[in-house]
This record gives sequence, C-alpha cells and structure tokens, in this order.
Amino acid sequence: MTGNPLDLNDRASYERWRDQKLATAPTAVSELVVEVRDPRALSAAERGALMERIRRCNMVVYAGGVRDEDADIPRRLGEQFGLHRLDANWLAGEDGISEIRVFDDGTQKHYIPYTDRPIKWHTDGYYNTPEWQIRGMVLHCVRPAVSGGENRLMDHELAYLLLREKDPGHVRALMQPDAMLIPERVDEHDGVRPAQGGPVFSLDPDGHLHMRYTARTRSIAWKEDA
Repeated sequence: MTGNPLDLNDRASYERWRDQKLATAPTAVSELVVEVRDPRALSAAERGALMERIRRCNMVVYAGGVRDEDADIPRRLGEQFGLHRLDANWLAGEDGISEIRVFDDGTQKHYIPYTDRPIKWHTDGYYNTPEWQIRGMVLHCVRPAVSGGENRLMDHELAYLLLREKDPGHVRALMQPDAMLIPERVDEHDGVRPAQGGPVFSLDPDGHLHMRYTARTRSIAWKEDA
C-alpha cells in the first residue's frame, strides 16, 4: 500500500487502510482458530494459516492435542515466529516464561495476575523502556479454569482506527512522547524501577503500530493538558 496510513496528515492512505482493515476483520472467534498437530513443530501449512491471521488480526488462537505441562511448548512455538528475546520479569521462571495461575503463598500471591481477581485492560510491559517494548506474546493454556478465566482481547489497530474515526485529535494526543507516565516504583524484591514515560500509540522503525496502555487508575500519571 502506498503512502503511510498511520500518518495523521495522509487521509487518503488512511482511508484505504481503514476500509481494508474493516473488510477483513473477523466477525466470529472461530475465524481466529487454527488446528495444529504439535505447536512445537508446525508444518508449513499450519504456520502459513497462523501467520495469515496474525497479519490480518494481530492475533491467532492455536488449538491442538498436545496436553503436556511443558514450558518448552510456548517457547518453541514463539521461536517459529521470530520471538527469541523473552522479557523475563522477576516473577518468571528461569527460562523467562511466567506461570499464570493462582498462588496461595509466596511473592506471587500479592500480584493480581497470580490471583483469581480480574485484571483491567492493558498491554503487557506498558512500564518497559522503549528499547524493551513487548511486540509479541504467546499465551499457552495448560488447564482451563474451573470457572471464569476468560480473556477479552482487542486488535490494537482497531483501537487506533476507532479512536481516529471519532476524532483524529485523540490519536494525536495519545502519540505525544509524554502522554502516559508510570511513576518510579521501589520493591523489596524487584528493586527500583525508574519512572517510565512514553506515548500510547507509536510507530516502530519498520512502520508498524505499537500500543502501550493500562486502564489502571493507580500508579499512572496522564499528561495534564487539553
């Protein structure tokens, strides 16, 4: 596609991108699902089907018969899509992979992702530095929750599109380099995490749209201007 559809001054390119995005957007969850034999070793056809949905929707749901409780599954799946540099947060395992379940004891029980409490809408790593932004992730389900446990996911390009359709000024404001600030945090385990500001919407060097956001109201400072 010629032009830059994410340039707020390039209306024609944006409208072509918008129309194509809406025309190809899925209308049912079933459109996102791809059956795979073994996610650790995808066939060319399986990888192609997964990639088609990622390009179209920025997400895909893989389903298969491998039921092993093996952290190597999401790691090896990610490697087949170029995900080699893991963001090993301090609560992750030695392999950099986080086990998201309810913890009744230990440090994890103090953090919402490791409890049965709901988590507000967010992008992972919204507090990361620009050099260490999250640009892809794998969620691998070993055991479904007895009850609850649903995810509500949204294509960040559609979030951008809907805001721009409502008012391009919203997007312009959220692209300011100091739009959202995560204040400094001091933790006895994690040490000091310096304050980290940045935009909500930004463009990667290759031109792809990136989004960092959290719906939390605590520990977040929004730029105070009109």
